[in-house]
Amino acid sequence: MQRVPINLVMPGMVLAKPVVNDAGMPLCAEGTELTAALIDRLKRMNVSQLTLKGHPVEMGGPAKSPEEQIREMTARFARLQGDPIMDTIREAIEKAIIAESMEQPDEPAEQEEADKPDGARGESGE
Repeated sequence: MQRVPINLVMPGMVLAKPVVNDAGMPLCAEGTELTAALIDRLKRMNVSQLTLKGHPVEMGGPAKSPEEQIREMTARFARLQGDPIMDTIREAIEKAIIAESMEQPDEPAEQEEADKPDGARGESGE
């Protein structure tokens, strides 16, 4: 899952989260495949960012390992250690980093499976 500025969104990308306006009214459902017309419409509705499935856009800079991300985040929370609310937030962020890192390796394998000829796919042929 990746949060992407709408000016970097391309047709064919898929929403990982629903899009809502400032009043909370749903504009697009999770799983919607974006078209050029839909992207233009969302821009006119002042939507600035979308959460997309996978990591379809290179946002610049080298990717940090989950361990490095957790280390940096833990350092940022160091002064607040012992605060129950901040500890809960830190733990939630750590879980999100770990979950995101576990989601990434599956994507290339799924693509490789999809690229195989029909006869070369797994036992079920899917």
